[in-house]
Amino acid sequence: MNASQLEKGKWYHIDNGLKVQAQLLESPKQGRGFKKVVLMFVMGSQAGFFDEVGSVYISDIIRPVGGPVPVNPFS
Repeated sequence: MNASQLEKGKWYHIDNGLKVQAQLLESPKQGRGFKKVVLMFVMGSQAGFFDEVGSVYISDIIRPVGGPVPVNPFS
């Protein structure tokens, strides 16, 4: 996803080694550009770990919860 499409407080599917859901806790906008890492509440309990707040790369955010599944052209 593009950083410009992210909204604070919304839930997203992420893939940072675990395919779980996470809530965006801060705005990705910074000055004139966008951050590369954002703070998210990650639902680790969906993969057998603890739920916790941590940093997530924007490139690891796949799609919004309830959004369309992205098509992988390489599969």
